[in-house]
Amino acid sequence: MKDINIFPSRVLMVVGILDLLRGFMHTFNIYWAVDFFAKLDLSVAKDAQLMLLAAFGISNYLTGFIFILISKKAKHLSIYMIALIVAAYALGTLAIRIVGLTRGPNAFNGMYFMMVYLLICFATLIKYAWDLKKAKKIL
Repeated sequence: MKDINIFPSRVLMVVGILDLLRGFMHTFNIYWAVDFFAKLDLSVAKDAQLMLLAAFGISNYLTGFIFILISKKAKHLSIYMIALIVAAYALGTLAIRIVGLTRGPNAFNGMYFMMVYLLICFATLIKYAWDLKKAKKIL
């Protein structure tokens, strides 16, 4: 029988690589990321904004390496991690709306990258549920 954990573990590997890429953009390539993705106005609190962006990059490195490790060493946990990613995005979106931050006309381009990232995770959950349902019918 096919191992239904293989696809989620591969997706988590890709998501981990994407997080490493995000970490690189937020740290080593920070000025390009500010100009192209974040669209920050560095004329006000430049150092604070750059430090926050770089700190986020550090967390991207951490999650990227954790996701890759899980995808390689604990494939069965990959689907749970993907579900946690979706839940964290939902919680973050709720918090953003509660505190009154909305997507305005000057939305940063990184938002679209994050939406694709979330869509990949959500689609993986749906595919996993489908595969699980099929696997139970076979048994």
